[in-house]
Amino acid sequence: MHFPEPVIIGTSPAIQKVLQVTYKVSNLDLNVLITGESGVGKELIARSLHYHSHRRNRPFVKVNSAALPSELLESELFGYEKGAFTGADRTKSGKFEMAKEGTIFLDEIGELPIYTQSKLLQVLQDREYYRVGGHASQEVKARIIAATNQDLDAEINGNNFRADLYYRLSTISIHIPPLRDRKEDIMPLVEHFSKYLQQEKNLPEINLSPELIGLFHEYHWPGNVRELVNYLQRHSVFGNSQEIMDAMQSSLNRDVDGSNRNTGEEAEQTSGDDLVEYQDIIDGFDPDNDHFPSLKEVRDQVVKRVERDVIEKVLLDSNWNRKAAARALKISYRALLYKIKEMDIHPTKH
Repeated sequence: MHFPEPVIIGTSPAIQKVLQVTYKVSNLDLNVLITGESGVGKELIARSLHYHSHRRNRPFVKVNSAALPSELLESELFGYEKGAFTGADRTKSGKFEMAKEGTIFLDEIGELPIYTQSKLLQVLQDREYYRVGGHASQEVKARIIAATNQDLDAEINGNNFRADLYYRLSTISIHIPPLRDRKEDIMPLVEHFSKYLQQEKNLPEINLSPELIGLFHEYHWPGNVRELVNYLQRHSVFGNSQEIMDAMQSSLNRDVDGSNRNTGEEAEQTSGDDLVEYQDIIDGFDPDNDHFPSLKEVRDQVVKRVERDVIEKVLLDSNWNRKAAARALKISYRALLYKIKEMDIHPTKH
């Protein structure tokens, strides 16, 4: 698998340290764990490790642990034999086999179920695995790089992540600091992605106002570099600085812990907005209609909407760390996943 050299932009001491470690360990056949908030560029570092290694002309295979249902993870990682389960009408290679002598990148490793963690630990220890339903061992030849946006120490203390697996994965650890802690990187990133969007995506030239640049340096960037690129794309397409500034200012009005820092006037306006938001429920009821709902049905509709709003806010405040959100909401992780699916909740796009 061939891809261009990953370009890592930044002049801050923090990002330069990341680059130094990345280049130093890229050609070592050691497991690497990359940590950092969502959107900081963990996959970019993983690709850089692969690109600068002797494996660069071999496959780079990414596995998003959070995107796969737990019951499919094992067969996705290790493959399966024909007849291993209903519907297995042929032998299928897993991601480890597809990676061959290249690199397998296990993204969102903190989302792995405990059972799959045990299987992965065994693979790391023995450097071999079995396809689901298989009896012949398969040798692991790929280098393993993992990444997470979670605090694995906290996950270990909460019995959600195996300490022995953590130590196996983190032979080398690389932490990427959030953009808010390295704001000297903002303008180099703006210049790089502005040029990229114009030249590679054929988007219009981006001209940022001094006010927007100032807000870029004041903003806390909960979505990190990914959010910055999102804003640049929107500005390039719509050319509307004010819309972006309003969205960023709204986010700035929230405390780091998620509490509302609105002034009394803003809080009053928010309350008014809430009333307008639920007015459609009231307006939709006609007392003369044979299907006029009971008070219980009205309450259920309002409760469901409030519940969705609370879940969305907790997920946003936890940077979509679903295990942390489940703990904050005092429900099980599985219950939260069910509600996310049932309510069709998706990560907020700034």
